Amino acid sequence: MPADLQMSPAPVPAAEARNVLVIGAGLVGLCSALWLQRLGHRVTIADRDPPLPGSSYRHACSYGNACTVASYAVIPVATPGIAWRVPGMLADPAGPLAIMWRYMPALAPWLRAFIASSTAQEVERIATILQGLLANAEAAYAPLHKDAGTEALIRREGALYLYKSDAEFNADQERFALYARHGIRFDMLDKSAIHDLEPNLAPIYHRGILFRDGHHFNSPKAVAMAFAAHFQARGGEFLSGEVLALNPTATGLRAELGHAAHEYDRAVVAGGAWSKDLARKVGDDILLDTERGYHVLYPDAGHLLNRPVCFAEQGFYMVPMADGLRAAGTVELGGLKLPMRKARTDAIRTSVARFVPQAGHGTDEWMGFRPSMPDSLPVIGRSPSEPRVIYAFGHGHIGLTLAGVTGRLIADLVCDRQPFIDLNPLRPVRFSPWGRPLASR
Repeated sequence: MPADLQMSPAPVPAAEARNVLVIGAGLVGLCSALWLQRLGHRVTIADRDPPLPGSSYRHACSYGNACTVASYAVIPVATPGIAWRVPGMLADPAGPLAIMWRYMPALAPWLRAFIASSTAQEVERIATILQGLLANAEAAYAPLHKDAGTEALIRREGALYLYKSDAEFNADQERFALYARHGIRFDMLDKSAIHDLEPNLAPIYHRGILFRDGHHFNSPKAVAMAFAAHFQARGGEFLSGEVLALNPTATGLRAELGHAAHEYDRAVVAGGAWSKDLARKVGDDILLDTERGYHVLYPDAGHLLNRPVCFAEQGFYMVPMADGLRAAGTVELGGLKLPMRKARTDAIRTSVARFVPQAGHGTDEWMGFRPSMPDSLPVIGRSPSEPRVIYAFGHGHIGLTLAGVTGRLIADLVCDRQPFIDLNPLRPVRFSPWGRPLASR
């Protein structure tokens, strides 16, 4: 456990306990609420469909993700040469990336910042920041799992990335070097070693790497439900509904839910992809956008794999879960309003039939909204416009991974304590509305 993260911080004196609203009941919001409770604050969570008995919870990324606590995920999505690779990805109907072209005008500033974040110098900077967060990810989750009794939902078998050819494997040598520079532990595997680990995979791979420290939840929904139940058992309350505005008052903030208004000392915005509009109402224009992610569930195939398996070229995960094999992945840039596209789940089905021929029939399809910043760094910090509002969103592909450590940082901010890492690189407004990087102030 890193020495810089205090896992048993002192609670605040009773006179300093605050009444805090957490907006969003995904794992980031739940972990923030649980850490705030541990430090002695009174906490309410607002969500349109919180993970309580009877809830489907399907609106949440925390329901439909690839289930993996990816402590190795130091490399951002934008890397050198990405601008030249995108056309080829888009030309492949089963490829890892799709763009809904009618959304392109709205997406243009985000793409401009995404390309600006892909230089070698930026990638090294971003990887260093992510390393600082990821090194504390498991330690920050550990007390929450212990409190909620969710340790049995964690499977510690590592995570396997596969390559179909020597050329594909060799093309990732710089990635391997970057992993090594940032202390990520992994083993390089040949075809025989991969077969020993995953004998039910079709032998269409050539090489692989095993991230030893990766692990996964066999049911992210069950983790969220247990966290929510523990939150309630400690006196936490849920509000079902959408927070439409946060208005400052003389003593705090008034949260407007349409049917009612409630007063709080502080508010934590952890609404994932829906956070951008609320932040704009607070007064902050944050360059957040949405990657639409998909999954297909194969209920009779959960026993066929032992760990998360990713085919690196396609960014495509297959994960064994309590309710089957979840095949998840692809990125579709298209915002929050356009409908689900069957072409994306068809591509997943085609890949599963190729990689795990025994998987059978996929019965459930899902699409969710991945809240993503152009530089692959989350937004964690105070609103520049209203410091009683604190932001916790934009985690992209590693929201499940970083939920615990984000909650720990949010608790420090609410307590007016110095966070254990420098949050300046994660400040909310670090790009202009046109996609240009802004110097810190």
